[in-house]
Amino acid sequence: MMEKLIFIFCCLIPSLLISQEDLYQTTRDEFNYGEFRPNNVAPIYGIAEKPGKLLGNIYLDSIFRSSTVVFFKEIVKRYDPNASDSIAGYKLRINLLEKLVEFKMKGGIKGIDNMAIKKIQTFDPAGNILKTYINGKILGIDSEGDDGFYELVFDGPTIKVVSLAMLKKKEPTYHVALSMGDKNAYYYFKTLYFAKSMHENWKEINNNKNAWLDLTGPKAKWMESYLQQNQLNLKLPTDLRQFFQYFEKIMHE
Repeated sequence: MMEKLIFIFCCLIPSLLISQEDLYQTTRDEFNYGEFRPNNVAPIYGIAEKPGKLLGNIYLDSIFRSSTVVFFKEIVKRYDPNASDSIAGYKLRINLLEKLVEFKMKGGIKGIDNMAIKKIQTFDPAGNILKTYINGKILGIDSEGDDGFYELVFDGPTIKVVSLAMLKKKEPTYHVALSMGDKNAYYYFKTLYFAKSMHENWKEINNNKNAWLDLTGPKAKWMESYLQQNQLNLKLPTDLRQFFQYFEKIMHE
């Protein structure tokens, strides 16, 4: 009896192996080419990757600076018709992302909408003026900065120059399938320059030497010579200011 059972089992082995092989091949085909997907959303397996971050600065100056602030009169009158339209001594910084001016108070940070403020001056610890910012809606410049602050770079009788720092975001370049690129996004500044000659409208200026020299008109040769002698870099606000200070000087000699 035992010998018969062993004989029958041995006869069945090849067919069992064939069936096993068929099943193995079917699963393999489905895995490679078919609908074999244990979870329709997640990968079959994988290692969790670190997410990207949002990096960069959203402030014109991240340091809280001592200041004087001039509000639009119509804003102040809503609260007190007899109140002054200016305050001084508060430390602040300008938030480009939220379009707010953040004041450092004893109880925390107080944010005031850009559109309530006409002008801001910030000071260093010695009391010297660092920056002057003017609300875009009073300048009449046709640009994207109507709800932001322009920095006053130079203010002369013949020419005025302002700059507008615009907050931009560089998106991640990471490619999931290739596992290549940068996962982080970055805030950065794009700075535009505008100039206004006497009796003319504001116009955008390319921030390069030739464009600034063109603004000086018949004095361009003198200004180019001054530029070379003093080795000024007009991409620096301090050098640009010096350049136009000299221009105003020779214009009124």
